[in-house]
Amino acid sequence: MTTSTLSPARAAGSPRAQTAPAAYAVTPPRTHRTPPASAASTTSPAVAVPAVRVTAPATERVSTRTSTLPGTREATDRVPLLALLAPLLLFTHGIVDWVDGLDSLDGLRGLGGLGGVAAARDQGALSVAAGVLLVLSVASFAWLAVGLGARLRHLPLAVPTALLAAFGAGATAAVWVGQVTGLIGHTAPAALSFGGGVLTAVALATVLVALTVEGLLPVGSLALAAVSIGIMLLPWGLVPLAALVLLIALAPLTRPVEAD
Repeated sequence: MTTSTLSPARAAGSPRAQTAPAAYAVTPPRTHRTPPASAASTTSPAVAVPAVRVTAPATERVSTRTSTLPGTREATDRVPLLALLAPLLLFTHGIVDWVDGLDSLDGLRGLGGLGGVAAARDQGALSVAAGVLLVLSVASFAWLAVGLGARLRHLPLAVPTALLAAFGAGATAAVWVGQVTGLIGHTAPAALSFGGGVLTAVALATVLVALTVEGLLPVGSLALAAVSIGIMLLPWGLVPLAALVLLIALAPLTRPVEAD
């Protein structure tokens, strides 16, 4: 008999008996497949890509600050223009009215009726021109009073003076139209003929006093305005001189106000 040379079976509890099969086990080779680009973008794990912040140039950034268009205040504020135009219209009215009154002198008769206007009936061209200039000057002073009242910051006089000035200008225009068309005679009371201009002058004087109180108008300008009113009330027909004095008084208002 042949003696078997096989080694006896190892004990079941031996550690080599448990690890031997695993050591000799053959692992099948793995086939590496490259997924398509579309699949890789959806199934492959996310690759950390550093974030790049794109900063717009400073010149392309949108500003959220509200800016005022240049020239907006100059386009809406008519006070500098009216402070110059209104006294000049009053000066021209005084000159034309003075020339129109020369027809009462010997050797110059008929000058006031030069080139008579049919709509003016008995009035001449100079008389009609003087009336038109008076209406325009009163309307300019009324508009000036409205613009100056809007500049007031503390005294609530803007609305009352605006209404008073507008009523005075409207009354002056209505009386002149009535006189030209013959609806109102030339012998109308002085309160009716000059009442509109007086109301507008009162509104403008009130606004000038309020501006002086608030420190927006020099005291010297208010004094010159009072002198011009006094000259105008004299019975010597010194309206052109009063208009020149008033033009000097309103000179500070001809400069545009800086926006706050």
